[in-house]
Amino acid sequence: LDMQTLNLLLEQLSTAYLGGIPVDRVATVVAVLMSYGMAHLFRLIPAKHPYTKHMFSILATAFLFGAVQEQTVGLTHLTAGSLGLYLIMLALESSHLMPYVVFVVAMLHMSYSQIRRQLSESSGQVVFDYTGAQMIFVIKVTSLAFCISDGKKNVGELSEYQKRNAIEGVPSLTEYLGYVFFFPGFAVGPAFEMATYRRMICFEGTPFVWSRLNNKAYKTLLVGLFWMVVYVLYANEYTFKYMVTPSFAQMGFVHKAVYLCLSGMVTRAAYYTAWKMSEGACALAGLGYDGIDENGELRWTDISNVHIMRVEFGSSIKELIDSWNIGTNTWLRHHVYLRIATPGKGSSFKATVLTFLVSAWWHGFYPGYYLT
Repeated sequence: LDMQTLNLLLEQLSTAYLGGIPVDRVATVVAVLMSYGMAHLFRLIPAKHPYTKHMFSILATAFLFGAVQEQTVGLTHLTAGSLGLYLIMLALESSHLMPYVVFVVAMLHMSYSQIRRQLSESSGQVVFDYTGAQMIFVIKVTSLAFCISDGKKNVGELSEYQKRNAIEGVPSLTEYLGYVFFFPGFAVGPAFEMATYRRMICFEGTPFVWSRLNNKAYKTLLVGLFWMVVYVLYANEYTFKYMVTPSFAQMGFVHKAVYLCLSGMVTRAAYYTAWKMSEGACALAGLGYDGIDENGELRWTDISNVHIMRVEFGSSIKELIDSWNIGTNTWLRHHVYLRIATPGKGSSFKATVLTFLVSAWWHGFYPGYYLT
């Protein structure tokens, strides 16, 4: 089965059953679903063979992202970027400036990709886009750079989060690429720390643990599939574009308000689908597992990128924001805001403004990111 044939099948699937959803989104869903089978194979590799696990992850991503999603240009960009940034880490490992150099170089490379994408989008030429994966890539590689820097500091200088995730020295190239190219979450996340990846690589699961992880993973998958059905059924019926039409203007206030809320929920459904399906695949591979507690329950590092019920029914704006795009919020808090703010001084206006600017820069160059 060549890739042109696969692409044609995905187009036919989208047209016949999925309401004409863009084929790149269909390809992403197919790739994430395939990663569930690959996660079962990944688990068969013993913990005493970490090199094999890293290589499996790298090759799986090359297939899923490069072939199934037809992101060969993006894969080339991210491979070159990851190797360049790795060389910077090695060259500047002993310098306190290393994480900041990595941060700026990674962000500038992503900015090039985003500007290129926006220019192509204005001409209607964008079919497949790799900037979403690059955004996850930037979070992971910059987080790693700061964690390596933390590994060289005195323990008393570190927060609890930094102590837990500090890395002693630059990892081997194979481990680094295995982390950056971890296959279930490469395209849409979640982002996570190298320490979380290492815990997954090192543990040997028992039948009990794998059974519990299976339950967690496939329940999460069902949540993602539910929101995919919501999106497929209603994406063309509830749209923000309709709200600028004369027909919408003639509606009553209550009808408009309900339509606005439903349109927002359907739009979010696309994110819920991708994030939850990917989260389930990551959990199936063992990512986030952190042992058994005193009650015999799985101890878990939360790798979720969204808490859906808190977003839809949260009692405050803060709860909504904290529950949405959690991986990005964690990165901005621990690797941007707290690196700028003076320890022990409380909240910092300068750190807050700079963090918002970094967030906007990371998202891209549409004016709305900077206005909000």
